[in-house]
Amino acid sequence: MKPKRRHYLNLAGALAMSFPAVAAAQQSPAQMPRIGLIAWWPCDMPYTGESSEFGSFMRGLRELGHTLSELSFECRSASKHDSGLAAAAADLVQLPVDVIVTTSQPAAHAAHEATDVIPIVTIISGNPVAAGLASSLAKPGGNLTGVSYYATELAAKRLELLMEAIPELTTVGVLANPVVNYLPFEEDAKSAAHQLGVALNIQQVSDPDELDAAFSRMEAAGAQAVFVLPDLMLSSLSPQIAALAIEHRLPTMAWGPWFTEAGCLMAYSADYSGMGHRLAFYVDRILKGSEAGDLPIEQPTTFEMSINLKTANALGIDLPETVLLLADKVIE
Repeated sequence: MKPKRRHYLNLAGALAMSFPAVAAAQQSPAQMPRIGLIAWWPCDMPYTGESSEFGSFMRGLRELGHTLSELSFECRSASKHDSGLAAAAADLVQLPVDVIVTTSQPAAHAAHEATDVIPIVTIISGNPVAAGLASSLAKPGGNLTGVSYYATELAAKRLELLMEAIPELTTVGVLANPVVNYLPFEEDAKSAAHQLGVALNIQQVSDPDELDAAFSRMEAAGAQAVFVLPDLMLSSLSPQIAALAIEHRLPTMAWGPWFTEAGCLMAYSADYSGMGHRLAFYVDRILKGSEAGDLPIEQPTTFEMSINLKTANALGIDLPETVLLLADKVIE
């Protein structure tokens, strides 16, 4: 029986593009709503492609009837550094813009610290209520709304899938970025590992240059697989993580489909393109007069697993048929 396949958008490029400030000539800038974008990648790539950082968001705006003749965009980049998010947010607030859009919770935190007036629309990876970004999902209050894909059981689900793929698994190496330790993922991983009876070897990686040593330490500690926690920097390092995982012969579970596209073994995630597309709905409502705090924060109901069979073969892993049948995308 062949594993099922579902059309799944290739998001490998979604972490490799952003877009520049865009202005239209048919109206003066003062007349056009100004949308601010906080980007992780440099703001020097075309915005029109679906694979760009805000590509699905822009597609959503077009589908809602918006054109470049009525909107202008200001992009500020963190230049792939967490420390750059605050400056990017501050620049947009100083302009000012009419609404700020981000695709990550760290960027949303930076925007939230910079303004309690300008509406913020974002994808939230953690718990927005616990993080102080919203009063509740149904009625956020304040100036922030968007889509949150967080659920405490996600860490357990990813570990369960990894254990099903590697039945003899007893020790898992974990890649975590201490810069974002305010997010709940490390604690969720510890709790899930305790419940599932596996040991964790957590490696804190706050700089790309630390990645190689982290893999060496995990291997030396007896790790039999790697679990990548959600983080912008680690996400941007997916090709390096995939290469090191094969070099050290460590099957890897990650949190976005671009990891398996890059060569990691497995990923289990929400539909990032769909969430980015949904941000356009919020911006459209805000531009038409709605308050951000009155727009409920949505949560996706569909999560998808991708598997890289080429990597499984390279690692000498014969994946159980039960795992293959669960996969929504299989790279062969």
